[in-house]
Amino acid sequence: MPRYLVAIFCMSTMVVAFSITPNGRTFNVAMGQAVPLILLTSGNVTLDKGIPKFYKCIEDEIDVSKNVNDDPYFKKEPTKDEVFKCYGATFMNSGRTK
Repeated sequence: MPRYLVAIFCMSTMVVAFSITPNGRTFNVAMGQAVPLILLTSGNVTLDKGIPKFYKCIEDEIDVSKNVNDDPYFKKEPTKDEVFKCYGATFMNSGRTK
């Protein structure tokens, strides 16, 4: 019986220790941050001009639809339909956006 209590205590201590960050908060939020885009020089003119337009289109679509969905994830991230829409508008329609 005492062996089981020691094992349970050790396991619970490890779970608590690994769930607390160095600043004392628990891991219940995403820790990612936005990063600036670098200039693209792939040699493909369509791609080099299209990628910035594509990302701008994604930003605009997120701004337009951020209050449509109740899920807080989609206030900063695009839906699959928004990505497809911007891809089509940017690359499938000769590089034109909206």
